[in-house]
Amino acid sequence: MGSAIGISLLSVSVAAAQIWHERTGRAQSLGIDLPQALHQITPYLGGGNRLGGYGSNMGSILGGDGQTGPLVWDFYRTADDRWVIIIACYPRTRDEMLDLLGTPHTRERIAEAVATWNSWELEEAAAARGVPLAVVRTREEFLAHPQGKTILSEPVVSIERVGDAPPRPLPSGPRPLSGLRCLQFTHIFAGTAAGRALAEYGADALHVCEPNAFDHELCWNECGVGLRSARLDLKDKDGGRRIFDDLLRTADVFVHNHRASKMARLGLTPEECIEMAPGLIHLSVSAYGENGPWRDRGGFDHQGQALVGINWNERESDEPRMPPGRMLNDYLAANFAAAGVMAAAVRRAREGGSYRVRVSLAGVANWAWELGVLSRESIAHLGADTLPPEPEWLVHDTPMGEFRHVAPAVRLSETPAGWDDTVLVPRGSSRPEWRAPHAA
Repeated sequence: MGSAIGISLLSVSVAAAQIWHERTGRAQSLGIDLPQALHQITPYLGGGNRLGGYGSNMGSILGGDGQTGPLVWDFYRTADDRWVIIIACYPRTRDEMLDLLGTPHTRERIAEAVATWNSWELEEAAAARGVPLAVVRTREEFLAHPQGKTILSEPVVSIERVGDAPPRPLPSGPRPLSGLRCLQFTHIFAGTAAGRALAEYGADALHVCEPNAFDHELCWNECGVGLRSARLDLKDKDGGRRIFDDLLRTADVFVHNHRASKMARLGLTPEECIEMAPGLIHLSVSAYGENGPWRDRGGFDHQGQALVGINWNERESDEPRMPPGRMLNDYLAANFAAAGVMAAAVRRAREGGSYRVRVSLAGVANWAWELGVLSRESIAHLGADTLPPEPEWLVHDTPMGEFRHVAPAVRLSETPAGWDDTVLVPRGSSRPEWRAPHAA
């Protein structure tokens, strides 16, 4: 895990340093604190952000007993003695899953209902209703699965020139990405956090959410650091959609992590976006990739783990488990996505063009697996003291109160990570406009 997060964080920082060097001719040194970095692979190792001294409000996914809800992160055994992981942490997907199972929302009754299903049939039935659910697979099953073969055939980060446009100079200003305009239509972790990684080096990252789109406070407070956020109704042609399209036409980067079918319904396919904004860098973060039979399935970090074999490899006895800190690939994917955007920006400055950058959670989970897997014998003697120490914190006053978050683990000698605006704003509270350009 330390290697994985270290490599991904350095990929972002090296890209920022390269852009700075191309713009100014000045090189700089980089260093990384790996124990600090481990807190940036998951907030559940003790490095979760704090508002007013407390962790983010997780009431939306907690039950009355203070435990996470029974449709969040739990593994359930099926009739064919397999395991599935369901993540139905949004009102619609929760209701769909409970209707499919025909059961009340209690862990015991859900377990009873799942136990009557064949695992493969349940996986398909949930997918038909748009509910993220995956069977826990062995590594061998992943390698033989059609989606597994698709993932293995693609790069971890795909950067593809998809259209012609004049060269666009690298951004100018006091920081590597000052002046880079990043429009985000994202939710949850990985897509939003890609903008967070760009904002740390000066990008103007503007997040857009629909007026009634729900998201968990935890997700925004972790991933929205450095972003501004506006509400726009993308179905209102003469209102929110007109404003959104104007922003898109003047953006350098567009980021989304919604299903391809939703983006098609909104008229925001990659082709439509690039036709509207030649020279755009279009970034999509998906669960399982944009090819193969699962290309339009939604999923979370943990289901990427389940597909590639990680949860089964982490098992205790015959029950699957997650790695320490539960999360593995959300922030890895976000960092690789940000690095891919910066690589495309360099190429666009040199030769012009429009670009697509693609990253998937399952593809990144597979990359993490391929870094190497330790044997059970080699880690049997390790104790709790192997967890990372208390992180270094940064504290800011924000419109939401005193905000404490983990300090960046990578240090650049000349252009360290930082923020140009308030570090955290309420989701949907900003004006839908770009920042004023830096003075030349």
